[in-house]
Amino acid sequence: MSDMSYPTKEKSQFMNVQGGEKKVMKKILSVALSTAMAFSMFASVAFGETAKATPQQAFDALAAKGILNGYPDGQAHLEKDLTRAEFAKIVTKLFGLTEVTGKLSYKDKGYTATNWAVPYIEAVTAANLMQGQDTVKGLFNYNGKVTVEEVAAVLFRALKLEQPTTTDNSASVWAKGYAQAVINAGLVAQTTNFKANATRSLVVETAYAVDQMSVKPTLTVASAEAVSPTKVVVTFSDKTTANVELTTALVAGVETTINFKHLEKDYTAKVTLQAPKVVSATAPNAKQVVVKFNRAVDVDTLAESSKVIDGVVKVTKVGSKDDEVSNAYVTFNADKTEATITLPGVKALKGNYTVVVSDAVKTTAGEAIPAYTQLLSVADVVAPTLVSVTSTAKATTKDVYVTFSEPVKTTGIVAYVNGSAAAATVQNDTYTEFKLSGVTLESGKTYDVSLLNVTDFVGNVANPNPIKSTVTVVSDVAAPVIKSVTAVSDKFVEVEFDKNVDRASLVGNVRLLNSVGESQGTFTVVTTDNGKTFTLQTPLTSFPSSGTFTGSVVFGATVKDTLGNTLGAASSQAITFTKDTVAPTVTGITYTTSGTVKGLQLKFSENVVFGAGSATLINNKTGQSSTIASTVSGSGKTFTLTGVSVAPGEYTVRLPEGLFRDKSFSANKLAATVLTVTIGSEATDGDAPVLFARGIKFNDSTKAVTETVYGDATITVDLFDASGLSVPSVIDANSYTLDDKALPSGSFVTIRNLDKDGNEVVGSAEKPVYARAIVHIPSSSITESKNDYKFVVNGVTDSAGNAIVAVSDKGTLTSRISPLLTSAVISSGNSYELILGFSKEVTDLDKQDLEFYINNDISASNVLNQDFYKVTKIVNGSDKGKWSVTFSKKAVDSNAALNDELDLNSNNVNRIIVKIAKNAQVHDKDGNIITDGTEISAK
Repeated sequence: MSDMSYPTKEKSQFMNVQGGEKKVMKKILSVALSTAMAFSMFASVAFGETAKATPQQAFDALAAKGILNGYPDGQAHLEKDLTRAEFAKIVTKLFGLTEVTGKLSYKDKGYTATNWAVPYIEAVTAANLMQGQDTVKGLFNYNGKVTVEEVAAVLFRALKLEQPTTTDNSASVWAKGYAQAVINAGLVAQTTNFKANATRSLVVETAYAVDQMSVKPTLTVASAEAVSPTKVVVTFSDKTTANVELTTALVAGVETTINFKHLEKDYTAKVTLQAPKVVSATAPNAKQVVVKFNRAVDVDTLAESSKVIDGVVKVTKVGSKDDEVSNAYVTFNADKTEATITLPGVKALKGNYTVVVSDAVKTTAGEAIPAYTQLLSVADVVAPTLVSVTSTAKATTKDVYVTFSEPVKTTGIVAYVNGSAAAATVQNDTYTEFKLSGVTLESGKTYDVSLLNVTDFVGNVANPNPIKSTVTVVSDVAAPVIKSVTAVSDKFVEVEFDKNVDRASLVGNVRLLNSVGESQGTFTVVTTDNGKTFTLQTPLTSFPSSGTFTGSVVFGATVKDTLGNTLGAASSQAITFTKDTVAPTVTGITYTTSGTVKGLQLKFSENVVFGAGSATLINNKTGQSSTIASTVSGSGKTFTLTGVSVAPGEYTVRLPEGLFRDKSFSANKLAATVLTVTIGSEATDGDAPVLFARGIKFNDSTKAVTETVYGDATITVDLFDASGLSVPSVIDANSYTLDDKALPSGSFVTIRNLDKDGNEVVGSAEKPVYARAIVHIPSSSITESKNDYKFVVNGVTDSAGNAIVAVSDKGTLTSRISPLLTSAVISSGNSYELILGFSKEVTDLDKQDLEFYINNDISASNVLNQDFYKVTKIVNGSDKGKWSVTFSKKAVDSNAALNDELDLNSNNVNRIIVKIAKNAQVHDKDGNIITDGTEISAK
């Protein structure tokens, strides 16, 4: 039985009261019974340790039900202490008590029938949950603060908790039993200061948890799928999912009922662990293939160094033998049930393909997944969309990160951040995330972002074009957190941080200590780039004879993330190395002809290095043997024996002992191994297009004798590829950039066939071996004359899909835009002077190139006589480059309306019109003649 005695004023702040209204207590007990059993499970939820809802969300939910209210300013003020009156209302509403009116049990000042708190105070009093603080004076003290130990006492009574036999908490003597009961039930942390005032946040979270336990689930289970023997993915009626971890492994083929909690509600579902299989292969866009499995897969059986292992997954166009995903990048979802493969280079899918997944893929439990074949039809007509725009800084940054819904071309994007041009750089091999680098941005501020010409790999252009968005630079001043330090063999550790870390800050800054704290030296950082995960090599030069090394890895205080936030203090992580005595094995062998490295490609069970010796190759049909020269290429788990030049056929490969060794202290040798391999006859083209002959040549815009306008500027690119160039990629304007931006609007590309010497020849070809791409750039789009325009060729491919390695050159382009008269302003220091501005600086301007009209309409008879003004160029000051027109003080127009003086600010001058005379010969520095007939009103 629980202790239902309550202390009097002499003992504490609660009176000793027993009994109460049975109807009210029955209602409380009905809630208590439905929640008491579950309270231990939502203790951390109640006090925010693993809450599904934030304190503010909890407040909003309770406020919507009328259980509590905010302050007059509309805010929750969760940081404030809670009054006894506010707590009485929460208890009344939460446990469904009946408000009591017409009764005044206390004598507090202001405790009248019009006091908002009276019905709630009387309700909790009648239910024996709260009583007055002063039994002598009969005071409730409704404006006083409620303490945590008082909250604990009310929860103890309402939920009928058991009185513990021992206590260990900070509560007052009278409340230690109540406090311990709620601690044991998991409602309050043992370290809580029970004598302190209870904050609104603490009580709100507790009340929300109680309220949620009485709410029936609104979601239903739509499906449940086992992705491993101990993990089930549940999909609900609202399409959301939840991962359920099982303590008892499922048995394959046996339907099992599982019970679990989701968002603090109880659910059940039936699930059967199916045999592992490939569920589907889909193409969400023309650049990616997604292979879905019904079980979590061992990623090492499908990918190495984030690339698809040759032959494990093949995507070939119907009627072709080319593997479109050879050397393709692959990523996995969190459950390891989906592999997203991104085609390399500029390759894209269109038409019908055969997808083959070999039986080399295994589950995380080591089960083989049967081979799978599917016909896949791809017709991508959906344009990419913007998914997110983010930026993070400690104080300032120049970088904004944008993510798209699908891969987009790395060239052609024109980006602006805060109105300034920004360079777009691809950030991953899926071509979905780009970094925009430009102007300095400040933490906490919001900026405009504009993206023009966002195009996927089959030409779908994002709509609208440009895409406009905003980004708020998020402040990040938090130190990086070391999530894990894991021993990999007896020589390496893998370190994972919670965010990207500056590799340079790790170099010489991570030490290894033995079990008694003696330094063994610093780790070598094997990983070469910034990131979240790093591989480090131990400083140990030998391994203990015991076969085990126990110590700690110490990270220096100056280890920092890529924003500059440091650990701030040295951090130590325990580590244990066990001597590696397991020899490496060969897990696969293929004959590869893709790329620049050709030969026998070997896959190993772990990272290895080449030892010594030569392999033997035996033709299974003729019995003849040959020695493979000791020439290898590769690293990690993949090496290629490149000295192979034999006829097609079936072969036996014999690898001698020690040809490869692992990287452990024992340098475990590969045992003598016998393998079989098929060597084919067809070699795929792995050579990308290259420049030849004239390479890149700039041809500035020119004007023929009989022409009145300038022609396009052109840039020619001479290209060669032995298997033939892809014409669509050559004439695609997005295959080229000018000054790191997309080609100007109106640009286009044509092709001329060449011979091997670079001479143009008559004719055309669908796959030209030698060709000259002529990039036409409208002269009207060249706004600035420069001799260092940067031109890049980055998207041209051959007919096999091999992309050119980006090449660039610099050259001269001249602006062919005529200058315009753009402004005419009366000088602030001289009322007889007019300052003229032009769209471009002009080098020669004379009085005969101008016409001035004062007051009257524009006509030949009203033009001001040229004798009354002079024109000079301004060479200094803020108006440098503009022109000054100074009028004579005795200037008189033909109507003698100015009283013989031309003061531009006088009341007699109400209109001044400046016009460029017909056939004016004013030039800019590039020789472009000014547009005549332009007129501007200065007043």
